[in-house]
Amino acid sequence: MLGRRKRSGQESASPAEMYRDLRSMAFEAAVSGVIPVHRDHPEVFGLVADIPAQGGYATIVALGDNSTSMYTSTGGGTIGAGERPAVAASTQQLLAVVQAHLDAFASADDGTLPEQGWVRLHVLTDQMPRRADVSEDAFWGKASDPLVPVIAAVQDVMSRMREITASS
Repeated sequence: MLGRRKRSGQESASPAEMYRDLRSMAFEAAVSGVIPVHRDHPEVFGLVADIPAQGGYATIVALGDNSTSMYTSTGGGTIGAGERPAVAASTQQLLAVVQAHLDAFASADDGTLPEQGWVRLHVLTDQMPRRADVSEDAFWGKASDPLVPVIAAVQDVMSRMREITASS
């Protein structure tokens, strides 16, 4: 679980501040050049999925270097899940699925959170970040959407992360 971290000269960061900082680091990773190009998803360096949950958001971060995490805007989460082979494989599969559906992510992305009722999928590229919004109903399998393969791959990453959390 995420703990509170000390900031130099300040008290511990609030859960909301930690969430913003971790989320920002994910967006910056793609443009920093630290994530290697992968042959199965050469244009996709990562995906950030913002999912409304319990009065805030749960954010899944899946990066091409297998950095895979989940954290919430109200505090808590899991960092470093991609060190586990099952999560790493699921992350790479997700990014390959996103690569296959890249044309569906046409909107320029400013990194903002979605409105209530929507899940925002941010694709991290070495060019302009892209995004697509899907309804919560589509994300949870209650409605159809052209991005169902991407949604299923995000949920597979979430399932693999839950499995390692449950076994810990």
